[in-house]
Amino acid sequence: MNNFHKKNCRLIILTALGAERKILVGKAMKGEGATRIIQCGMGCRGVFDVGLGLSEGTIIGSIGLSGGLAPDVPPGTIILGESIHNHCRQPDCLQPHYQLDSHLVDLMESILNRQGICYRRGSLFCVPEPLLFHTAKANAYKRTGALAVDMESAGAAEAAMRQGVPFFCLRVVCDPAERTLAGELFNGVDEEGNSKPFRLLGALCRRPQLITALWRMARDYSRAATGMGRAWEAIEKPLLDFASPHISQRSSRNA
Repeated sequence: MNNFHKKNCRLIILTALGAERKILVGKAMKGEGATRIIQCGMGCRGVFDVGLGLSEGTIIGSIGLSGGLAPDVPPGTIILGESIHNHCRQPDCLQPHYQLDSHLVDLMESILNRQGICYRRGSLFCVPEPLLFHTAKANAYKRTGALAVDMESAGAAEAAMRQGVPFFCLRVVCDPAERTLAGELFNGVDEEGNSKPFRLLGALCRRPQLITALWRMARDYSRAATGMGRAWEAIEKPLLDFASPHISQRSSRNA
């Protein structure tokens, strides 16, 4: 994978998709040498393995797109995760619940408020497979109260916990809770998180009626990408500042 490698990193950002990483890299601070953005692929296993193998970084964050679960979170809504309800079981060390670092969440909340960026703060639901049907999303929301669903947050949280560093999770809703998605639309991305447009083209040739759904997905993706980029521009520098006091603490633990 083509990852954003820098030396002396203080802030590590884990993404699933190449498209997510591209958004963050495009908005990242230039010349600072303190942020590393890594594309891990889809699912908890990949992000856990990458996160556990890190030897640098004093904060780990998971940033990416998600599906909405709450009925009032439209595409583009920024979600500050304060806890994770986990339904993933691979790797088997994952826990059923994670509480995220409240200091980091409070910090990001204050930044977004000052910047006038709309967001929601609440829990996330981590699953091994996409929730495609609106009925499945509604059931998940009823069971967990989570605002959004993703496939990587629990793996990243477990890796950060084992590294002994603060962890945060920021998600941006791409598809709303009331929408059912066609599984074929996911053919455009492989398990490594790389875009495969010709595979998607094949699905469209077999089912031309998917074009309308694809157009709607592209429109909502644009809204989510804009929201992600704006939020990342706002929080990166404060997160780096927050990470600085932790450098000596981690160095002493690893000595």
